Amino acid sequence: MGYSMWILLLVLSFARFAWATGDLVRLYEWSPGNTLAPIILPVKSGETPQQAATRYMRELQRQPELMELFEGRTPDLALSGFKPLNENSRESRALLIANLPKDYGMNSQRVINFKKIFSQSRQSSFILPMNANLGLSLEETRDLFKQISEKFPFMVAMGGDDVEPTLYKKQNTHSRNTIPTRDQFEIQLIKSYVAQEKGFLLGVCRGSQISAVALGYQLMQDVPFHVGEKVSHGNDWHEIQVHKTKHNLLGSLVPNAEGKLVVNSLHHQAVIYKENGPLQLAAQGHDGVTEATEFKNGRGLLLQFHPELMGNELGSKILWRIVQQKNVVMPSRCSKIFAL
Repeated sequence: MGYSMWILLLVLSFARFAWATGDLVRLYEWSPGNTLAPIILPVKSGETPQQAATRYMRELQRQPELMELFEGRTPDLALSGFKPLNENSRESRALLIANLPKDYGMNSQRVINFKKIFSQSRQSSFILPMNANLGLSLEETRDLFKQISEKFPFMVAMGGDDVEPTLYKKQNTHSRNTIPTRDQFEIQLIKSYVAQEKGFLLGVCRGSQISAVALGYQLMQDVPFHVGEKVSHGNDWHEIQVHKTKHNLLGSLVPNAEGKLVVNSLHHQAVIYKENGPLQLAAQGHDGVTEATEFKNGRGLLLQFHPELMGNELGSKILWRIVQQKNVVMPSRCSKIFAL
């Protein structure tokens, strides 16, 4: 299928979101008292928030893949602390997509760090639970995605497990801990968010990879196997070469003329970059591995490294730069993201 046809199909597939004249679900903040940030809970028409939370937990128990991830135990969350999402504070919201059990508790270092840095830039953090559409119909899921795009100008796809290879049309040769149910939900959410062009998407490590898959890219399933170990991509730090891009989100932070940054590395997979797609190559390792890509419309940055875990000035500057870019008002045209 040609690239132009792929663009058309993606745009048409999400044009249907515009049909709704009323909300099929309402978004509530759920603060049970033992999470780092409020959980975003979709409440169906006719449901109370307590019923919606009970539905989510019940449906979660019926998902073998997800329950294996949770080691057979659903999150211990009190059925209290509900309030409607404030309609008047859209511009200061950041939505973190949960993909690991620890994201529901008080000990997720990445959530702690994201929340701390975002709060310094006056952004309120929220958590979207895994497969937040459990128990929703297809139309209700579409409405959930539409409302997320409308009410959250900033969304973060965080690090985590490998992406299911069949979702980018490959057999599993080196991928680990894959959960197709979770990955399918995230891919559909990201596709919707990107297609509607109402917010900024940050992808970190797995988040970069699954966002790229949602946009039609494939992944290198094991970096050491495919390119060797010239650069250590495991639990280490290494230098990357930053490239100039249209919006120069990462390049604007390079302190030297050589265009180099030193970043952390906690991965064994990577995005396979291709020309003529919606992304622009922003950084590579010395072994050629993709380390960062930027959306050509300036509405997204995908990083293979973890700025929230760097613990230094550069990590904070990257996240501050993203918040600045999030606030840039850009024309809303479905074709804009694909402009060369």
